[in-house]
Order: sequence, then C-alpha cells, then structure tokens
Amino acid sequence: MKTIKSISKAIILGVLLPAYIGCSSSLLNLADSKKMIKKYYETGEYNAELNKIVLNAIVDFKNVEVQKNSVVIFDVDDTAISNYEFMKSMDFGNVSSAWDKYMVDSNAPVIPEIKMLYDFLISRRIKIIFLSGRNYKNYEGTYKNLKNAGYNDFDTLIVRSEGQLNSPASDYKSIERLVIANLGYNIIGCVGDQQSDLEGGNAGIKIKLPNYLYFVE
Repeated sequence: MKTIKSISKAIILGVLLPAYIGCSSSLLNLADSKKMIKKYYETGEYNAELNKIVLNAIVDFKNVEVQKNSVVIFDVDDTAISNYEFMKSMDFGNVSSAWDKYMVDSNAPVIPEIKMLYDFLISRRIKIIFLSGRNYKNYEGTYKNLKNAGYNDFDTLIVRSEGQLNSPASDYKSIERLVIANLGYNIIGCVGDQQSDLEGGNAGIKIKLPNYLYFVE
C-alpha cells in the first residue's frame, strides 16, 4: 500500500458562505457565518443535499458497465468520514497539534450517505480506492479510522509520500490517478468534497460533495 499527508486546511467561512446563501461580494460577520455553518450541518440541510447527490450518483453508476478492475476513487476527509464535530470543537480554527492527535485517535464518524454509495458500489463488485491528501505519517491512523467507520472492503489507501508533501492537491491526485490507471484499473468515478479531488484526467463520473468548512487547492 502507498502512503498519505495531512492537508493544511484554510478555513473560509466568510468566503464560501456568501455563495451558499446567495450573497454578492459582501462578507458576513464571522460569528454569523459560524451560526450559519452550524445551521447547515446540524438541521438536516447538509444530509439532504448529500442524499440527493448520492441517489443521483447511484443512478449514474447503475448505467456503467462493470469490468474486472473497475474502481471508484474516494477522498477521505469530509467525504468518507466527517470532521465537522472536531472542527466545531476547535471553533472552526486550525490547531495542528489537535489535528494530529485527532488523526491518531481514528474516531472520525462515517458519513452515512457516502457509506450508502460505497455499499452500493461494493454490491456491484466495483473496487474502492481511498486517495487522501493526509500525511504519510498518518497512514495507520487513517486506515484504522476507515475500518472503524465501516469501510471494511477496499482495495488500497493512498496517502502522500514525503516527496509529495508540497504538491498542490489537484496535481498530486491527478498524478496518482494516472498511476492507478497505468496499473490496469478502470477508473469509472471519483468522489470528493473538493474540486481538486476531481480535476485532471482519469476521473470518470465526478461526484462533488458539499463542503462549506474549508477549501483545498
């Protein structure tokens, strides 16, 4: 198996939220932005949006011819598992030492809607590869967390090697997908919460999930 790197996450509550609420170029008060984030994630709006996306994705994948090495590539953070409660506990800030401990603890909860998509793909004998931007030092914790969250049947977990730590996420992931394709896998789809999870070639059906917490280039 390959390895993974922790992404430095830029919190952009005051930047992404205007797009969410339909504002123009005006920025919101940070306290108000945090309230809106909590409302979105805690009153069912986030789950309803996810559910709609996943149901549409299942329809799309039903129409794909499955081959022996067909694979769908999943991101990890805020795709397979949720970091929302942890980030809320940090008041939506970024504390590196707390983040490192959090990854070691391996307790990030599953995102049920994405697990539903995962289960559907597994039922069709489609392979799953997790491609994360986490640090290679966090490979074991990430692998354990995926298992703890119920992702018990996947082909590979790929994380950043030491030499990939400074690569933009879109470059790193597109290169890794090329490697995967060259190994003989037929990539039929990618699932991620960031546009950088989906950019570049060898992506297949692109499933973009909502994330109003941070942005990763």
